[in-house]
Amino acid sequence: MAPYYEAYQQRYNAIAAAGIELWGHSEAELQDVLARWVDKNVLSGRRVVEFACGEGSGGVVLAQLGCEYLGADVAPYAVEKSRERLSGFPNARVQCLDLVREAPDGEFDAALDISGLHMLITDAHRLAYLKNMHKCLKKGAPVLLYCEAYH
Repeated sequence: MAPYYEAYQQRYNAIAAAGIELWGHSEAELQDVLARWVDKNVLSGRRVVEFACGEGSGGVVLAQLGCEYLGADVAPYAVEKSRERLSGFPNARVQCLDLVREAPDGEFDAALDISGLHMLITDAHRLAYLKNMHKCLKKGAPVLLYCEAYH
């Protein structure tokens, strides 16, 4: 992991120490957009990978919608928080991966990124991240890049 991305683990640690439940989006904030995406692309029952899954809100929504979910994040705190939040969903799992350097194993029917790509600060890292996303997707698989600019 590039040293500057370790700042995300430090940020998660600070959030936890302050007693804040989530740094990222809540399920309620994502429910409508993800439900439309799953419905439009007929993803219920299919394999969906989320790059930079954070604390797992996207995974909770996708698992509730019937997707077979894999979340991946570089920050160990985020992975553990996601695992806790997804523990009641047998169709969901989470891995700690440096998505700039490695792709998740397997082949997926769709990919999701919620505010992850924009946090990469070099063009080389953005390109590697997107290549790793492409590498694990079936041909023609939909990708949702979601970033809310104002809330």
